[in-house]
Amino acid sequence: MKGLPLLRVAWTESRFRLAAGLVLGLLAVSFLVRLVLLALQHAVARDGILSVLAALGAGEVFDVQAALWVAVPFVLYLALAPERWYRSRAHRAVVPALFGLACFGVLFVAVVEVFFFLEFNGRFNFVAVDYLMYPTEVVDNIWESYPTGLVLALLAAVSVAAALLVRKPLRPAWSRPLSSGQRGLATLAFAAVLLGLTFGVPASLARVSEDRALNEIAANGYGSFWRALLGSDAPYAGLYATRDGATVFRRLRGLLAEPQAVPASFRPGSTVRHIEPLGPQRPLNMVVVLEESFGSEFVGALHPRPVSLTPSYDALTQEGLLFTRAYSTGNRTIRALEATTSSLPPLPGVSIVRRPQSRNLFTLPSLLRGHGYQTLFVYGGRALFDGMGGYLRANGVDRVVEQKDYPKDAFRTAWGVSDEAIFDRALTEMDAMHAKGRPFYTLVLSVSNHRPYQFPQGEIRWDPSLRSRENAVRYADWALGRFVRQARQHEFFKDTLFVLMGDHGARVYGSAEIPLPSYEVPILFYAPGVIPAGAKVDTLTSSLDIPPTVLGVLGMEYDSPFFGHDVLHLDPSAGRALMTHNNEIALMKGSRIAVLGLHRSAELFDVRPDGSFVPLPRPDRAGVELIEDAISYYTGADTEYRNGSYAMRPVHPAERLAWKR
Repeated sequence: MKGLPLLRVAWTESRFRLAAGLVLGLLAVSFLVRLVLLALQHAVARDGILSVLAALGAGEVFDVQAALWVAVPFVLYLALAPERWYRSRAHRAVVPALFGLACFGVLFVAVVEVFFFLEFNGRFNFVAVDYLMYPTEVVDNIWESYPTGLVLALLAAVSVAAALLVRKPLRPAWSRPLSSGQRGLATLAFAAVLLGLTFGVPASLARVSEDRALNEIAANGYGSFWRALLGSDAPYAGLYATRDGATVFRRLRGLLAEPQAVPASFRPGSTVRHIEPLGPQRPLNMVVVLEESFGSEFVGALHPRPVSLTPSYDALTQEGLLFTRAYSTGNRTIRALEATTSSLPPLPGVSIVRRPQSRNLFTLPSLLRGHGYQTLFVYGGRALFDGMGGYLRANGVDRVVEQKDYPKDAFRTAWGVSDEAIFDRALTEMDAMHAKGRPFYTLVLSVSNHRPYQFPQGEIRWDPSLRSRENAVRYADWALGRFVRQARQHEFFKDTLFVLMGDHGARVYGSAEIPLPSYEVPILFYAPGVIPAGAKVDTLTSSLDIPPTVLGVLGMEYDSPFFGHDVLHLDPSAGRALMTHNNEIALMKGSRIAVLGLHRSAELFDVRPDGSFVPLPRPDRAGVELIEDAISYYTGADTEYRNGSYAMRPVHPAERLAWKR
């Protein structure tokens, strides 16, 4: 019984009062953040009071868990500090200052988490982990997008006030000594509670409803960030549903069969097969333009509105071929780079663009370079961001133009120079490559359609009647239209295929596990005289279908491990889209989607016209097959990527001759 008074003294009348105050303060802030997020989501009206109460209850458990972990450094410090030092005058000044710094950190994270949720409709996830790797762009972007100075000043004022207020409650602790045994007992009690909550509370407790956003609110930002950090490149086989290799590649052989693929050429235990062209060979120049955050929701040709934000793109669709049901593989630009170059499904965790082993992969630029093409990447920001420059240089791109290569006086934001400067430089570079008499591949990545939504006030000026994002879309569309109009005046134009597409949607929102409306992107193939004008393709398409579809237009013969299809020669019923969101990966076909999650979970949903999901807890035969297809796609992609079989590999002429027999 003596232990209870000791614990009471340790936590309420001694040095550990500081740690207890930090825990209580963090719990209060976390609860307030959750209430703010619930209000922003209109959760009571949308999900009902019972679901909201369940989210609050589960959230408190996660908040206690996170608060105790945050307090660990303080507890250890207070437990180990000698009594003589602890009661010194200097230490009495240090402790409140440390408490004030901790308060500032807690409040700062809370504000950042609210802004992050507004942008990505979720707690800290892989996006937050990725952004921390490149603080220059992120910090500059935040400073330009929000009243950062005012927010920091307010947080500092509150933190200073907290440091001053805590001095009086701490006075009894200065004169009450604790023996090493008492400090040890308090620390052991703290550790027991912490470990019990850590290992006794499953992450699945946050799944309080079928609404993804509400489940995100039930979670805790600190815990979500830690799980994302640990799982950034975790082995796929240890986390997700898998099947044995023979089963996987046998199923993939059927999934990847198409008119161009020679059946006898499939390499055992691999997706590699020989592709025969179905049309004439055309050594066209190849230009892929990835428009930042250019979701289909903005494009008048796909989602009409009284006054279109994209008149230039709409006009171009009348001269090219528009894919009307296209989806990005992820909600980050590097996922678009990954898909449109490598045609790999989006493996969970960090994109392959960021993985150091992503060298000499089989990619569109490396294949074209092997056929004599010059290869170039034109970007307005720093190429080291997200490892984009390193990835492209290691996988077929000869030259990279980045922010440092533009004039000092070029208009720029945190993300780089303006779109018109990017396109002007691309035209100059393509003229130079054309002059060498060899075809070229150019990948152009725009940046202006991104927070802080700033752009040169030229022909397109800020319209106060529109939201900031919509103004940026108008500018991005104008700059793209200007680029194509100017390109028409250049010699290379008549021999060039342009792919004009969004890299991903504008923001992540919606209640579904995979927020589909945020993944819908426009894809336009534009080459007057080669591509039929005003045509539309309604086949379900993924951004990873770009490489094989482009090569089909070029009429190229090659040996392919690509997971994408040439959509222009595909039976519409075979269309499908693969995508990832946070920890989930998915395969959509028709009006159904199979979602694979951690702990080898697999779920099936019907997809409504608005993009929301209806769970099917008892899949029929077709549903089971779709789940198995999803497992095969992702297991096969992870296997080929990790064992090196997705690398460039020369094929002996005798091997190709055997296939043709």
